[in-house]
Amino acid sequence: YLCSFLVGFAFSELLDVNEAWINILPKTIPLRVLYFVISYLLICIGIALSNRCGLPIIPTDLFPRELSEIIKVKYSKVKVSFDVICLTITACMTGLILGHINGLGIGTVLAAFTMGKVIGLIGDEMDKHFRFVNFTQHR
Repeated sequence: YLCSFLVGFAFSELLDVNEAWINILPKTIPLRVLYFVISYLLICIGIALSNRCGLPIIPTDLFPRELSEIIKVKYSKVKVSFDVICLTITACMTGLILGHINGLGIGTVLAAFTMGKVIGLIGDEMDKHFRFVNFTQHR
């Protein structure tokens, strides 16, 4: 958990550093789509890797991973359901509190409905090439 905390802290600091220069990138529609695809795939790879190594690096993805193990349902199904429920709650709360839905773009909706499946596919591909072993149990 300490390692997870350090990774999360470093990640948040890197976000702050990158925020300073990210606004200089061109913002045409094709490039925005490219940025979305690249970030989407990087997030999916990161979550699949986090799931394989067992670290709770991303707390919002720790819950679906552990729930899928507890209820014996495939991770991708739990993840998509979790993301869609969170998206729905966010939309309802935003609509009720602000009077309109704000901050939920097509990318967010697309990611909620597809990311679990893509993470599962990437994880399955990782399993073909890598094996993660807990060093405390492997002897």
